[in-house]
Amino acid sequence: MILGSTEGTPEILAMYQSKIAKCILEQNNFYRESHLLSSENKQTDVKTELLVLCQLFYPELVSTGQTLTELCEELVGLGVDVEVVCGPMTVINRDKKAAKCIEHKGIRIRRVWGTRFPKLHLIGRVINQITFAISTFFYLLFHHHKKPILVLTNPPFLAVICGILKLLKISGPYIYLVFDVYPDTAVRLGVLKENGLLSRLWEQFNTFVFKHASAIVVIGRCMEEVIMKKMKNHNLTPNGKLHCISIWSDDKLIRSAWERENPLRKKWGLEDKFVVGYFGNMGRFHDMETIISAAEILKDNKDICFLFVGEGHKKQATVEYAAKHNLQNCQFHTYVDRQDLGYLMNLAEIGIVSLLEGQEGLSVPSKAFGLMAAGVPLVAVMSPKSEIARIIKEEGCGIVVKPGEKKVLADSILQLSNADAQLKQMGTNALMAIQEKYNLDKISKKYFDLIEQIV
Repeated sequence: MILGSTEGTPEILAMYQSKIAKCILEQNNFYRESHLLSSENKQTDVKTELLVLCQLFYPELVSTGQTLTELCEELVGLGVDVEVVCGPMTVINRDKKAAKCIEHKGIRIRRVWGTRFPKLHLIGRVINQITFAISTFFYLLFHHHKKPILVLTNPPFLAVICGILKLLKISGPYIYLVFDVYPDTAVRLGVLKENGLLSRLWEQFNTFVFKHASAIVVIGRCMEEVIMKKMKNHNLTPNGKLHCISIWSDDKLIRSAWERENPLRKKWGLEDKFVVGYFGNMGRFHDMETIISAAEILKDNKDICFLFVGEGHKKQATVEYAAKHNLQNCQFHTYVDRQDLGYLMNLAEIGIVSLLEGQEGLSVPSKAFGLMAAGVPLVAVMSPKSEIARIIKEEGCGIVVKPGEKKVLADSILQLSNADAQLKQMGTNALMAIQEKYNLDKISKKYFDLIEQIV
């Protein structure tokens, strides 16, 4: 239709009115159901409520999407009334449009609007985060939620919204869950200048968020030290609000694959291979360079296969390096479905996790705990000061190699491939650590107690 033309105007107006009416009806139904459920909870006083804000969530079971979905499922089992506000899918099935409101295992999931640029491109990823944060702000603004909020560092500035709305008495108390420390991570990667305007502004945001949070959760002792230092630098005292709660593994899911024949081994031609597994994100702060260089050193050892499963910023460069150097001992695959996660973890004889030098305390690779749940020994390419390196030393479940030491890594893998007794003991130790300390059941109860505490 030409702008300014009146041709067909009544029909077009009627069409838009119909669509608007339908949207309003859907929104009213959603809000009414939410209100009724909330009223029932208040009347019976049975369930603790929780609102979770995270960009990735079921059915996008990658990265924090899988981690938070597992936690929320477990919290529902403990009697928590969980509502999740998340964004559109941007990592896998990006072209598939998910329903705005769904329920998954007792979790009410509300998917707000946001752009859907490929996550691997930095600018597109930032735009996705900004649009999701804006949509979340308006959702919280108009809903006046008083239930406690669990908010992540993804997007990293989302917690600022929670702090502002809490001050305005529009929303309730919030738990700030730190998966990655910003702006430090971006500074170490050279994305931001250390004393630049954006970095200094970001630190002010951190101070604001720390000050008004009811609880701050970090996922490692090295990260706890970093956050404590930040708070001290800004004249803030923890006052009991800083909690160190480890990442976990859904060990029941991993364990379910033990007694079955592994379809992935045959599918990927890994029979009679010593599999060195790298499973998960191949991001900017992971030391993929040292790992693929070790694979090059070992390329003549036909029995050893380096299996890379996942996506991330560095995946393409790693694939290209393997192709350029004709590394036939390497395989690359995308993420597997959640029901195949146990099979994947059980493929590896040893599992590699990594962080670049200087990233210790800023991030903790969650993939380590899935490998441990499968009884797989770890090879950590990272600083000995990092949380995973500390766990390896405490539990005797692997070895630590400093970033950049490709020859040491290659020699260590070769030595372990011929040390069945040592591998078996390391795997047993890893499994015991999961069962005693790092399983989903134990960790979810810590979150439940924390939620109860701030309520």
